[in-house]
Amino acid sequence: MWAVTRSIKFQNKLAKEAIINALKSKSTDMFQDGEMIIRAFTNVTENSIEIFHLFKNKEYVNKTRAAWTNQFWQDIKEMGGTVSFTEGECEVEYSPKLDLNDFNKVE
Repeated sequence: MWAVTRSIKFQNKLAKEAIINALKSKSTDMFQDGEMIIRAFTNVTENSIEIFHLFKNKEYVNKTRAAWTNQFWQDIKEMGGTVSFTEGECEVEYSPKLDLNDFNKVE
């Protein structure tokens, strides 16, 4: 599996909410095709967030970047946001007590 973490600092809370909504709307198909497995949003401050993505493989991430995400992140930077990221191979463990009802399923 391949994990990507994005750290984003926005100009203000309103910009943060607008970009998160745009990202959710635009990336729904990444869940639909089954290649993005999990995405978690961590609110760090009123105007900054960490986003953790878990994908099936690196090839899908590279393909998606070429298709639209590179431009999406560049647009945020041009609007005054600060974007950084880390990524790499990921080993995932889960609890036998995992309850999928604790998650929001993207339909």
